[in-house]
Amino acid sequence: MAFMLRRVYQGFLFHPDAVHVHPLVGMLILGLQFIILIGNDPMILIFLLVLVGFENISFNNTRGSLSLLRAIIPLLIFLGGVSFVFGGLIQAFFVVLRLLIGALSCSFFFAVTNPSDLTRILEKCKVPTKWALLPALALTMVPRVAKDAEETFETLTLRGEISGFFLKWLPKALAIFVASVLYRSEFLAQSLYFRGLAIQKRTHYRLVPFRKIDLLRLFTWLIFVSLIFIVG
Repeated sequence: MAFMLRRVYQGFLFHPDAVHVHPLVGMLILGLQFIILIGNDPMILIFLLVLVGFENISFNNTRGSLSLLRAIIPLLIFLGGVSFVFGGLIQAFFVVLRLLIGALSCSFFFAVTNPSDLTRILEKCKVPTKWALLPALALTMVPRVAKDAEETFETLTLRGEISGFFLKWLPKALAIFVASVLYRSEFLAQSLYFRGLAIQKRTHYRLVPFRKIDLLRLFTWLIFVSLIFIVG
């Protein structure tokens, strides 16, 4: 369990030293990717998987994406098996393919999107501050919560308390994990206070400009979506 949580943590970890993308472009492309997932054309979904995988490699998120894929292997096996039993091989193929694409897309977005920049862009789009901070908090807290869960299971494992039927040790593990999350929430509240959550008019010390890589990435995805409509 701790090994799986470590991989989830690495898969959703933000890389400060990586090439960052503009949050607005990232959200737009992420939305386009999930809209494409609704379709049932296998060739389009396979090409989408290849394109998303290529982006992860190009932006040096290979380790994070592979970590997340390894973490969801039990989920892939379970959902794929259920889909195979009730819908057949084709249905299982689509379920597994969609999960792979979704995992790679989210890992890439988390890795190259600066949480603070995301908040700035949403506020520029006239989104209320209390709502603009939610995605940034998710980008920040999801990896940290996964890390807390991993450390909880590692601690109990070293103490020899995770053994036997899971109902014997699960309540204690959950109690320690919840206590850790509550302890972290105090620092989260302080962070929100120093970011001026209650201030009516907030200012930012820098802007988030569009760069060539953002325009190139947006142009590439718009061509891909246009080809889907043309072929379809």
